[in-house]
Amino acid sequence: MSKPQKSAKTAAKTASKPASKSAPKTAAKPAAGAVAAAPILPDYVFRWTPGADPQTPAALAKFFDSAPIRVLKERMCDIGRRMWQREFTDGNGGNMTIRVGDDLFLTTQTLISKGFMTPETIALVDGTGRQLAGKFKRTSECLTHLAIYRNQPSARATCHAHPVHATAFAVAGLQPPVGMIPEAEVFLGQIGLAPYHTPGTPALAEEIGRASRRHYSILMVNHGVITWGDHIEDAYWKMENTEAYCKTIHIATTLGGGLGTINAAQMRDLIALRKSLGMSDYRETFSDSQLLDNSAFLKRVNRR
Repeated sequence: MSKPQKSAKTAAKTASKPASKSAPKTAAKPAAGAVAAAPILPDYVFRWTPGADPQTPAALAKFFDSAPIRVLKERMCDIGRRMWQREFTDGNGGNMTIRVGDDLFLTTQTLISKGFMTPETIALVDGTGRQLAGKFKRTSECLTHLAIYRNQPSARATCHAHPVHATAFAVAGLQPPVGMIPEAEVFLGQIGLAPYHTPGTPALAEEIGRASRRHYSILMVNHGVITWGDHIEDAYWKMENTEAYCKTIHIATTLGGGLGTINAAQMRDLIALRKSLGMSDYRETFSDSQLLDNSAFLKRVNRR
């Protein structure tokens, strides 16, 4: 004999019972008034303890092989590959440094393609360029980079390369114009132009050090480009920014119809934005006409 059917009342009670423990649970709702965690920004800045540079050979070796320094070495190698892949360097050209102490700096080695570096190719030098650690000889051009640190206390990393369009401006001895692309004004400011001196010499180092007091990106006449920033990614980004800007301006000059700029008030807004991001800009005291003075550039371009 079959079992009797449940009454409607019994069925309703069964349906209203809570689900079994094995049933999937829904996500818990945040408590009323709870505040979500604030979004964070990436932070690549290397921070050392002032006055605590290692002094003995053993202490230097331990520091040079420490986990934080290994991360920076790997980052330098990664950026070297990116520079090589983008054809910012050829042969053994280009070099980088990172400040890791009061008087300690990581630097790339000499005579190596930036596309094929490994952490063991990175060296450690002091502020005079004396090599303190590392299997391979440091680049001779680190002296130019070290001059930036002496002249620009805000610098924590530097990048040197030969991107084609920016280097073409350097070969032409032509300083790029200003006021044409907002991002370039915010992240680069005015690109500098330094006269030629033999690479790796004290004369070039002095010239670039002086230019770094005003400029984050400097074209070196008949040579290439050098940039500096808060960290090695920042210095490299400025290299990309410089090349993209020079390439765009070069193409724009071939289109005819002149080159447009933003106005002086808009330039001042961008300079204020730079300052809010922690970047100085020596042009903040310029008059309106000085801010957008591209006369030297336009004279050269219109003469062709």
